[in-house]
Amino acid sequence: MEIYEGTWWRPNIKIYNSLSGGVCSTAMALIYPKIPNVIVNTGGNYPHVWETIRQLKVKRIKVIVLGSPNKGFSTYYDYIAGENLKPFYKSCSDKAKQQHLHNFAKIVGPLQYNIGFVKGEEDRVIEFENTKWAPYGFPMLSFTREQCKKILRAHGVEARKTGCWFCGKQPKSSWLELREEYPHLWQEAVERDWLPDSLSEFRIIDEDD
Repeated sequence: MEIYEGTWWRPNIKIYNSLSGGVCSTAMALIYPKIPNVIVNTGGNYPHVWETIRQLKVKRIKVIVLGSPNKGFSTYYDYIAGENLKPFYKSCSDKAKQQHLHNFAKIVGPLQYNIGFVKGEEDRVIEFENTKWAPYGFPMLSFTREQCKKILRAHGVEARKTGCWFCGKQPKSSWLELREEYPHLWQEAVERDWLPDSLSEFRIIDEDD
């Protein structure tokens, strides 16, 4: 397979994979190893994401890590923590990630970001249709999530859940997984009052402890 095979390729424009460190975007990085990858360090990325990035770099896959400066702070996390704010659930994607991808695009020049949406996620493509500052490609739409997992296994790379650990949009099950796997981050969310109302009973339990 050629690197830029398919309708998602645009000639005379730089191509970058938008990498989250999750299953599907990591599979995309492995399938197209000559395309550089861009990930935003929000300060709140799950710790295991950086292990996935390390594994990709061992395979000589280029990963560019962007900062997420806000209001004089080096990352989005530092900003909300330093100002004692709650995450902006309606605009956090822009403050934590999108504006920094935008700034990178302005510096690098005309480019396209590839997104790792897979089969069954076609409806999500419309979210990116009206973006003026950079076109998007979706080279993974012919793959299923299970196929992406097989790609990871074939390359000996592990990838899991991504996003910000303090995201209020994540389901209750994700919060409980955070509590089990990263208790120090859970405790920080408790102390900063970042838990959603649906977890108030856990907040009380931990505060009593």
